[in-house]
Amino acid sequence: MISSQNFRALALHLGFEADGQEVSDVLSKTYGSNGDTIRIDFTHERIDYPQAQGFKVNRADTCNFSSSENAVVLECVHRLLEKGYKPEHIELEPEWKLGHGGKSGRADILVRDQQGAALLIIECKTAGREFDKAWKDTLEDGAQLISYVEQEKATQFICLYASEFDEKTAQVKTSQRIISVKDNPQILQDQPKAQSFKEATNAKERFKAWKDTYRQEFTEVGIFEGNIHPYQIGKSKYTLSDDTVALNASDIKGKYHHFRTILRKHNVSRRENAFEVLVNLFVCKIVDEMENPDDLMFYWKGIAYDNYYDLVDRLQALYKTGMQRFLNQDIVYVSSADIDKAFWPFKKKRSAVKDEIKRLFRELKFFKGMDFEFIKVFNQTYFDRNAKILIEIIQMWQGYRLTGSSQNQFLGDMFEYFLDNGIKQSEGQFFTPVPICKFIVSSLPLEQLIVQSSEPLKAIDYACGSGHFLTEYAAQLPALLQAHKQQSNTSKWFECIYGIEKEDRLAKVAKVSAFMYGFNDIHILDADALVRHPEIAEAGHDILVANPPFAVEDFLQTVPEEERERYTLLANANDLGNKNVQCFFLERAQQLLRPGAVMGVIVPSSILSNTDGMHIATRQILLKYFDLIAITELGGSTFGKTGTNTVVLFMRRKSQRPEAAQHFANRVQDYFEDWAAEVQSSGGEYQDLDVVWQYCAHIGVGFEHYATLLQGQPSAELLATDIFKDYRRAFDDTNETKKRIASKDFQKQNTESQQIELAQRFAKFCREREQTKLFYYLLAASNPAPVLLVKGPSDNKAQQQFLGYEWSGAKGQEGIRYFGGDSVRDIATPLFDPQDRSNINKISYAIQQSFAGESVNIPIALQPYVTQALLTDLLDFGRVEFDAVLSLIMKTMTMSSRWPLRSVETFIVPIVGEKTKIEDFRIKQKGKFPVITQSGSELISGYIDDVAPITDLPLVVFGDHTCTFKFIDFLFVRGADGTQILKTDPSIILCKYFYYFISTVKIQNSDRYERHYKYLKKIKIPLPPLSIQQKIVDECEVAEQVVATAKAEIKEEQGRIAQLLENAVNASLHGKLSNIAQRISDSIDPQQHTGEVNYFGLENIESQTGQKTGSTESSYSAIKSTKTCFKAGDVLYGKLRPNLNKVHLTTEDGICSTDIYVLRFSNAALAKIYTHYLRSKSFNDEVLKTVSGQQLPRTSWNAMSQIAVPVFTEAQQETLLAQVEVAEQAIASAQATIAAAAAQKQAILQKYL
Repeated sequence: MISSQNFRALALHLGFEADGQEVSDVLSKTYGSNGDTIRIDFTHERIDYPQAQGFKVNRADTCNFSSSENAVVLECVHRLLEKGYKPEHIELEPEWKLGHGGKSGRADILVRDQQGAALLIIECKTAGREFDKAWKDTLEDGAQLISYVEQEKATQFICLYASEFDEKTAQVKTSQRIISVKDNPQILQDQPKAQSFKEATNAKERFKAWKDTYRQEFTEVGIFEGNIHPYQIGKSKYTLSDDTVALNASDIKGKYHHFRTILRKHNVSRRENAFEVLVNLFVCKIVDEMENPDDLMFYWKGIAYDNYYDLVDRLQALYKTGMQRFLNQDIVYVSSADIDKAFWPFKKKRSAVKDEIKRLFRELKFFKGMDFEFIKVFNQTYFDRNAKILIEIIQMWQGYRLTGSSQNQFLGDMFEYFLDNGIKQSEGQFFTPVPICKFIVSSLPLEQLIVQSSEPLKAIDYACGSGHFLTEYAAQLPALLQAHKQQSNTSKWFECIYGIEKEDRLAKVAKVSAFMYGFNDIHILDADALVRHPEIAEAGHDILVANPPFAVEDFLQTVPEEERERYTLLANANDLGNKNVQCFFLERAQQLLRPGAVMGVIVPSSILSNTDGMHIATRQILLKYFDLIAITELGGSTFGKTGTNTVVLFMRRKSQRPEAAQHFANRVQDYFEDWAAEVQSSGGEYQDLDVVWQYCAHIGVGFEHYATLLQGQPSAELLATDIFKDYRRAFDDTNETKKRIASKDFQKQNTESQQIELAQRFAKFCREREQTKLFYYLLAASNPAPVLLVKGPSDNKAQQQFLGYEWSGAKGQEGIRYFGGDSVRDIATPLFDPQDRSNINKISYAIQQSFAGESVNIPIALQPYVTQALLTDLLDFGRVEFDAVLSLIMKTMTMSSRWPLRSVETFIVPIVGEKTKIEDFRIKQKGKFPVITQSGSELISGYIDDVAPITDLPLVVFGDHTCTFKFIDFLFVRGADGTQILKTDPSIILCKYFYYFISTVKIQNSDRYERHYKYLKKIKIPLPPLSIQQKIVDECEVAEQVVATAKAEIKEEQGRIAQLLENAVNASLHGKLSNIAQRISDSIDPQQHTGEVNYFGLENIESQTGQKTGSTESSYSAIKSTKTCFKAGDVLYGKLRPNLNKVHLTTEDGICSTDIYVLRFSNAALAKIYTHYLRSKSFNDEVLKTVSGQQLPRTSWNAMSQIAVPVFTEAQQETLLAQVEVAEQAIASAQATIAAAAAQKQAILQKYL
């Protein structure tokens, strides 16, 4: 507030200066060239206005320090004089008789025009309560402001004014409500019966004119702004150069919150629709700046110069132009002038028919389905209400400049902010967060492509949505062109960027976004990308970046039949209702890209693993026509609320012509048709028989034995291998085989003939499958480099740190929040560097190197996230039917080593002495000897007293079902649940070296419930000298010490959380658990579903910590019994053996074992807090009191739900959540250290082996 206390600071801020000639304490300021001076005498507390120059002061108490309002008057007069108003036209405190009672009223400031007529009356108030009350009174009945006009009827404008001075920021903030009290002829013509200001005979009628005719219209600017001349309140013509300014980066979030405030104020609930209207307004704004820079149409000029109908008419005209220019769409638009012209025969004669028809035209034009409806408009009342909202939104933007160059990054950021918060994601769409777009584009080898190309690169996003990928690619181009082509003109390169979007609203958003960033030349096509388009060249694009839709119902029905027939995948679609649109988009990529082109595309993780015919055929297309460069797994935190598990496929279109797939198909056919000739000629001109040997080594079959299959007569040795045994079982189980054996003519044959026929049929069965496998092995083996596998942490908090952002639902801060700064350009993430795409310490650079064919050296800091694998190791050639599933964890480890390789089964020896197994029900919480089971969540599962322990140590315990490894060097008792004891021959291999090595290997089919030792024993391990093995062990143990320290830190932080909870519990009221948490019992039969699923068993929850252990990726077909469904944010509580204290907060949807309770809380904060509380010792002690059953001890919900738990207040929740999140950050850091240690151990193995 401006007050006598801060008067001096205000005066100095306004430019008043001390006068050395003055005896008193005086500050003064002179305005203009005529010596018009205001003096402030602080000694006598007096303000001297330039009365000698005609400035009129009617009351002396206006010029003292007695009232804070006098300081507001001074500040306002200062603005008037600075603006150029002359002193002789300003009068303070003119006095009039108000109302019938004859009571006197004084306005603060009267401003006359240059002819001496009243122009403007200003009523000054102190900021805040006094100003707000005065405005409220004005809205109710006109109050003093309207009454003043009765005394000066020539007055054209009245203004309620307040200002306040903030000494901390040294800023004067003003509030203005400017009301035009002169008539608008157009409005009166449109409403002949309306009350006018001119005809008002008293203040009451004048208020009625303002309220009813002019809808209490006012403006908050129009007197003091730089684009307004003195003696001109508002104006009828605005220009781009004089009346707009560049948008500042600091305005971005403020604009969004201002937008939301307007919507809330007017009860606009359809936020998505509101955003679409905003996009339409952006279209109008951009067109206006381009087409009408000298007479802007996108401007509310105030009720004195404008009206609602004209405003909307101008918007409709701009929108028509924009849609035609941006998207080549014709919008029906009939201007108000066109309607008038249609009645030219009527001349000036009155006609009721004419007036009625014009009225109907107007209703159709303005009251039916406008493109600018924040609320539904169907009559005059709702049109006016909507116009009010429109005007407020327009006033947000009319003073800013959207086109140009310098501010484009700010505008783009701002638009992204609106987009992130404004559009609902549906129909298989989820918008790609800007950081992910930047990561993908930064990972492409743009430098290499630019250097190698003599023409601008053709880039496409064939499902461009809001255009994120396109604007990011365009943003990175200028610097690259300057660096590698010494080229600053980017227009031709931008002209080669194409986006296709089927949904017209998103196509419009994409085009507006491109304009916001200044990339006007980008092409956006409103079309179906699965259909050929004359502007899109087949096999003509160098770059494809996209996040295509997935799971869209009936998409094939919208694709014309002749276009559908172009897709080989159509053969796998059972009907046109197929919804695997993502698969067709991948085949479309194969059609659009030229040889050597690159792509980064986001697809559901199911693309890699689903085993239905459509997905298998899709993967076969990828293997045939693309080199696979990298795969990045994106966790459930990537896309906000969708929680969808996705991967980014970085691929290059194979450059060989004819296609490599055709060549390899021919060669495999040659092998199987005449192997003898191939051997005799050593592969002829191709000299490629060594790849068959490599394949045999890969599947663990002797080359000489495999050759017998190629010759049509598989040997007994070949048929004795595991894979051919599987073939035999599958062959015998086929309907074709069963029917043949049961047939009459087969039964008539003698036994020998039957055996010969079955042998021939079986050989054919095997050859068909092996021909397919060998073909895809050749394709995979030809992949030019190992595939980079990128996987972020599974923990939700650590995953957010990995991504560099989180999704916030906090009121006023909705949307994406970056770690490292407010802008994506400040983001801190291992994925990419927003300022330097060549940062060697980022994952994007490693992918660039892989694209370029360079050797990739993964920095230590990235090793927790990035590994390399041969493509052949990601495929499973051991199953009967090759389904081309791509596993992101190697199923076997193919290592090129300087040391000899030996299979595990060759160095495992029997243990000496005791090896008794004990059942689970015999395991106790305390006892003499620890019990080791196959559980992956803890080393020791419990204790027992009365069984002799295993003493032949050290050894490794292998979980035959869980595929876990535990190194044991202490006395223990073996659990019965699928444990295998692996004792190594110490003369050949050190047990701990074996443990460190085998722990890095992913066992075949580990995602399936079966015995896995049969796969483990075949794995080949390098056997360096024992001295080298010991060095490996020594270095790995150093890494283990780091792990031990990190685990201690985790335990310490968990103790801190426990203490925080205990303190809060002691200060809280208590209630039953069932009052706080809802138990979810939604069950599911997995056998009734297909595809992949996130499945949690008890073994996937670590005891005491609640961390996820092992992989939860599974398939419905692999899960046999009924399970419980859960949602992201639910808490999983292990009810079996609750002493293990298994409590986990989920981050994505899934299903879980029925030995787990699913608990749901009312909000995310409570879920996080109670996850820790349910894991606390005090709660666990209470649960253990409810346990029943000796063999399989369980708690029950009936008992557990009655346990008293704290009821935290909202304030306690906020405090606890903030404290817990600090501790969780430290835990996440320690977990990252543990992950880095695992990668370090793998690097040690690679170094020595």
